[in-house]
Amino acid sequence: MRRRQLLSTSALSVALSGCLVGDFGDRTGDATQASNATETATARTSDSATETPPPDVSTPECWPAMCEGSTLVEAQVVGGFSGEVVLRATCQNKEVPVPPGETVRIKRGVDAQVCSVDVVVDGEQAFSGRVSSHQSVRLKVDSNGDVTARWVVQ
Repeated sequence: MRRRQLLSTSALSVALSGCLVGDFGDRTGDATQASNATETATARTSDSATETPPPDVSTPECWPAMCEGSTLVEAQVVGGFSGEVVLRATCQNKEVPVPPGETVRIKRGVDAQVCSVDVVVDGEQAFSGRVSSHQSVRLKVDSNGDVTARWVVQ
């Protein structure tokens, strides 16, 4: 039993000896090493403090799904459709024609952009929706001019 106590005490002493650096009055440690160790510890502490934001920060970070440049709306017109299709995104004042057999994408202009989107088929509004900051929508115009919407929540 005493052997176990001796081994555990010596193991603890060896482990702690590397952690304790400084001048404890008996001049066993070098003051320069102690100040260097303190500066290094301070630098590590300040680095980690700048990397981790404080918990009271209320600004959300940009997630890849809703960042500037991510897809806001995608419109596809099948090749068999013979009419005219126009995709409108009011938040960006864009009005883009979508030719048959083509796909057009409008990307977010800013992080977490919210936008009203319309599809006009042969001069008539065939789809209208509002894309929120955590969504995108994929629209498909079939050969009859009907629009199918597939909402993607991110």
